[in-house]
Amino acid sequence: MTPYRFEQRLLHWLIAVSLLPLFALGLWMTARAGANLWDDQTNLLYGLHKALGFAVLLMVVARLVLRACFSAPPYPASMSPRLALAAKLMHGLLYVLLVAVPLLGWAGVTAYPALITVAGQHLPAMPLIVQNEALAKKLFAVHGTLALILGALIAAHICAALKHLFINRDEIFARMWPSDASKKTK
Repeated sequence: MTPYRFEQRLLHWLIAVSLLPLFALGLWMTARAGANLWDDQTNLLYGLHKALGFAVLLMVVARLVLRACFSAPPYPASMSPRLALAAKLMHGLLYVLLVAVPLLGWAGVTAYPALITVAGQHLPAMPLIVQNEALAKKLFAVHGTLALILGALIAAHICAALKHLFINRDEIFARMWPSDASKKTK
């Protein structure tokens, strides 16, 4: 079994750990906004969501650079070609959404404009995005819808990983697990 490179595994798990609070913040802040609760707590939630979302975008870009430089380890020979294709398609869609969702959020806060995050820090404005509140609302709507789709795909991804670990008992899960499982088999 050949695992992913350490850097790829590290970024995978940093992104994974960051997504849970990112989704929670997104749901919490939009619920407060929907209830017209505009106060320091709501502003803090939005600021944390923007800062963490931008950090995830940077980590995903780094992960894509590593993916371009180093190929993924091969699937085990026992994995059917159809299942391998499904896995590749799922990973491709996850990558697309992991880039598109934060880019749409960044475009939305640029168009609004609402670039302040936490502790007085500001995100840079996204190039070529004009200030337009109607555009911002459309971008936020697409951002939110795609984030929910991303969440559903992540849940499916986790279920598939756990199936490989506990039911199939094959090497798929170990390829991305933080410890070097290949040392245990030697």
